[in-house]
Parts: sequence; structure tokens; C-alpha cells
Amino acid sequence: MRNRLLAAIAAGTVGIAVGGCTTGPTPNHPSSAAAHSESGQGRNPYTAGTVDPPAPNAPVLTVTGGTTPLSLTIDQLNAMGHATISIDEPFVNKRETYSGVPLAIVLAKAGISDTATIDTDAIDHYHYVSVVKPMVDSQALIATERDGAPIPYDQGGPIRIVFPDRSPLSSVLEAWNWSLTSITVKHPGGP
Repeated sequence: MRNRLLAAIAAGTVGIAVGGCTTGPTPNHPSSAAAHSESGQGRNPYTAGTVDPPAPNAPVLTVTGGTTPLSLTIDQLNAMGHATISIDEPFVNKRETYSGVPLAIVLAKAGISDTATIDTDAIDHYHYVSVVKPMVDSQALIATERDGAPIPYDQGGPIRIVFPDRSPLSSVLEAWNWSLTSITVKHPGGP
């Protein structure tokens, strides 16, 4: 009996070690999450780990590199403007309704032009870098609610970037950044 237990433990250890070797995107990479979701395996693509929710008045988003640096709470984001969109969420293959503030409003408030290049950074340090104009033209939304409720961290919250169906970036899965923490202007030849 003990030999069977030791064999099972050894097999599990080898399985974990081999399972940790990947050649493609990491599990937290949006394109990897989409592949799992499309396969019907039901895996939660928003694996941010265990994270304490923000304190009631704690900033959830910093925006830097424009003329006016911003450090915004959920309430401050929601006070900047409001939009609601219903979309076919590509990572969970489900129709969901998101509410929040258009990215264009936040960037304008921070003094960031549509010709600037921005880096969106998530809690797991996933980055997406883009010129502002395509994101604004795609009506990017910084979502603070999903289906009328706050978005939990383990489901891509508390804020995330989403795009309306059939907008130019709606099919660019790398542009969807969940558990968003910062937006920074990228300067040529610099950070």
C-alpha cells in the first residue's frame, strides 16, 4: 500500500513538473485564455491569483505620461462618464453587459493625445501597447461593472478594458486587458 502511495506521489510530481513546461503563451496571456475557453474546458481565464480587493477609497488605476497624472478610484472613474455595452465576451464565450467610462474620456482628462502610444498594464503585469487612436476608434471601455455588479478580481476586475462587438479591436484578443492597474504613455526611445 505504501509503495502505491509513493508511486502516486512521484507520478503527480512528474506530472506537475512536465505540465509546467510550456512553449506557447503563459496561462495568463489573453490568447491562451481564449484558446482554453474556445475548447470548452470551462477554465477561468482570469487567473489573477488571490488578491485583496481595493480599500473603499483606494486608487485602482493610475494614468501617467500626459499633461495631468491621474490616480483614480472606482467612484472617480464612474464620475468621469458612463457608457454601457452588451458584448459577446470572447474569453468566456458568453453574452455580458459592461458599464464604465470610455477610455477616450480618461485619456483626455490625463492630457494624452490620440497620437500617443500607451502601455496598458494589468495586475499580473500583462502589457498591451498601442497607439491611442485605434483604441479610441474601437470605442474601448474601461469597465467597472459587469451585468450590473462590481467585477471581482478572479473574474478580471475590478476594472478591465473591453470593446463593443464588431469594433476594429474587438477581435484583437491581446488588446483586452483585465485587472487593469495602469496606463502609461510610451515615449520613443524611452520607457
